[in-house]
Amino acid sequence: MKIKKYLLIFCSLATLCSCEDYVDINKSTTGITDEELGTLLYSTKLTEIQKYVIPIGSPSQTTGPGNDLGVSDIMSSGNFIGYFGMNNNWNYNTEATWDFKPNRMEYAFEVLYSKLFTVWIDVHNKLKDSEDITDQQCLALFDIIKVAGWLRATDVFGPIVYTNAGKGDLSPKLDSQEVVYRSMLNDLERCSKILNEASSKIMAKYDMVYGGDAAKWTKLANSLMLRIAVRCHFVDSELAKEYIAKALDPMNGGVIETIDDEAKIGNSSNFPLLNPIIATVDYKECRMGATAWSYLTGYADPRLDKYYTKGVYEEKEDYYCIASCNTMPMNTGKNTAEYASCPKFGNNDPLFWFRASETFFLKAEAALFDLTTGSPADLYAQGVKMSMKEWGLSESDADAYLAKGNVTTAKLKGGWGGADKNYFYGSYMPYSSDISNGNVAPKWDAYSGKEKQLQQIMTQKYLALYPNAVEAWTEYRRTGYPYMAANFQDFKGKISSDGSIRTPERFIFPPKDYTTNPNMSEVPELLKGQDVGGTKLWRVRSDRPVQR
Repeated sequence: MKIKKYLLIFCSLATLCSCEDYVDINKSTTGITDEELGTLLYSTKLTEIQKYVIPIGSPSQTTGPGNDLGVSDIMSSGNFIGYFGMNNNWNYNTEATWDFKPNRMEYAFEVLYSKLFTVWIDVHNKLKDSEDITDQQCLALFDIIKVAGWLRATDVFGPIVYTNAGKGDLSPKLDSQEVVYRSMLNDLERCSKILNEASSKIMAKYDMVYGGDAAKWTKLANSLMLRIAVRCHFVDSELAKEYIAKALDPMNGGVIETIDDEAKIGNSSNFPLLNPIIATVDYKECRMGATAWSYLTGYADPRLDKYYTKGVYEEKEDYYCIASCNTMPMNTGKNTAEYASCPKFGNNDPLFWFRASETFFLKAEAALFDLTTGSPADLYAQGVKMSMKEWGLSESDADAYLAKGNVTTAKLKGGWGGADKNYFYGSYMPYSSDISNGNVAPKWDAYSGKEKQLQQIMTQKYLALYPNAVEAWTEYRRTGYPYMAANFQDFKGKISSDGSIRTPERFIFPPKDYTTNPNMSEVPELLKGQDVGGTKLWRVRSDRPVQR
């Protein structure tokens, strides 16, 4: 029966790649060995698990991955932090209006945690005790992917099952975010060491991210280590400093600092994939967000027409946005939010797990707080220049942008308006937003002090992370930057928020979890607060600034 099971798996793979890809598997005249079958099984799992880090699927799966991304990055985090605005209120039944309904929270947890777990656990159980170096290298890839995906889960929910994952408990204990972060750092260090010593490619034909290149996987492990370590520094500077040093030690394999090394997943001839953001745009719901509009138009940022299309209102083409927490129902037709600016993505555009520009902003923040060497100003400039390069812009574009010291964010005005009215999607509600007071310009200010310089780093990091919404939301909650455009309506009372930021602090666990796992009773202790959307997570700075 075991052989029959594996043969069925083997036959199904014929639809993924050409037959010549399997010459090495078919070469035996005595049949397929157990070792070859095992490797083949891991390979199919690799292609599956990679699609769950940030949801993506084949062209025939448009609705599924599009909806998955909607709950994790579009209607929620991307809407919260103003990358996107929603042309719908869904009758106040979704996270878009801070209504954390049980079915939506179950769905979010499935997307951010459970789907990945169901794939990872099979490989983990098979390889965890193996002393074979090839098995260890395979497991290292899966563990890096696990960290990449579950980092998003802990940054959305807080406590998750991490150290007890894979132990077979029907009611596993959850870990606090501090324990999760520490364990992830330890796992990444182990994986980096294993892969840094690899001399050949790993499951190359099935790896949609790096084609089995162990050196690039090592850089991703170290880059994720850097991301997590910097994220810790406000609450544990010694832990941050230790792992920042390990991540940046060139003897450990380096970090992602070039476009060629970036971790991305997208369409290819062997693995047809469709960018899932397309689906949310085609639903006529996902449009340009107000915060992104404020910065990109105010700064005359050359990335503006790379990120969004122009919309149309009263026959005039321009950039039009929708505010976060929009309470208006879906409107379609001429002069409605259907024709606001849209996120600008093609079917074949990839999703990025980690970009080189992020590395430079992480290093800039680390240098600003004396956690590593280097000039914060130079690293900040490198981050901006790399982001421009990633979007096909020239170095001269970046230099001109970095010289802008007198620009500020653009204002939004709705309601009855007048000649200066530029927000059109709230009926006659008096929506307005002006985040210029206390804000920063792209030009580095050497004399403004550490706090303003942090604001500059985080503002440009926000613009560079687009459209990686969970990361941008996490960094905003952690640091208080960048300043966010005003919400269309104030929902802080729904989630017991203290109102110190303009987004929720986290998602909540669905009630069903408390009835199926008695260890969920520990969640308030692990959170150091109630299981509500206004409870701050562990890595939030204690002196986080309050935007007025």
